[in-house]
Amino acid sequence: MIECTHVYKKYKKGVNALFDINLKIDQGEFVYIIGPTGSGKSTLIKLLDGEEIPTKGDVYVVGIDVGRLRHSKVPIYRRNIGVVFQDFRLLPSKTVFENIAYALEVINMSSDLIRRRVREVMNLVGLDDKGNALPGELSGGQQQRVAIARAIANRPKVLIADEPTGNLDPAMSDEIMTLLEKINREYGTTILMVTHDLALVNKHRKRTIALEHGHITADLKEGGYVQHDQ
Repeated sequence: MIECTHVYKKYKKGVNALFDINLKIDQGEFVYIIGPTGSGKSTLIKLLDGEEIPTKGDVYVVGIDVGRLRHSKVPIYRRNIGVVFQDFRLLPSKTVFENIAYALEVINMSSDLIRRRVREVMNLVGLDDKGNALPGELSGGQQQRVAIARAIANRPKVLIADEPTGNLDPAMSDEIMTLLEKINREYGTTILMVTHDLALVNKHRKRTIALEHGHITADLKEGGYVQHDQ
């Protein structure tokens, strides 16, 4: 599903972001990516979604050699990947229904299928009654649910959740984790969750990959990461 082999990334300004990353994530896994600021987490995500290419090494996602994709092919490749951000990134003037539908309109899905798919994911994330609401009328937790619904509306094979609980209180964070676990279980979606929240990592135990200074320093298959001094 996801495989990085001897991957290095050095930016043009001379910053070495990743060193000899070797990583394999199977279909249907739920994996945390943790590490302090500057550890290489964001760079790794950018390599996986085609925003950056490796300086050296190979990055394969769903069987596609991402580092060698032509620029024109990247948008089509990204249909395999859903991304959820810390700051939601919803369109403020569009309703919940319209925000989710927009992600499907841009890939030219038929209007009938869009309506069915939007209703399906709204039900999955528990927002059946919020279709006509604007983002500003929702709580932070509800806005993140909309963002997740939008990200999975096209049934991507991989969901990258980049600090999805960063702006939420602990109770809301638990709700979002339960939702992500449900998506992983019911859809079989491979989930990579980037997070600083070690309390959440230790509570909802999954495979945990730790990065530091561009190196993988731990890969705990059984989950859990007890550390409090990052």
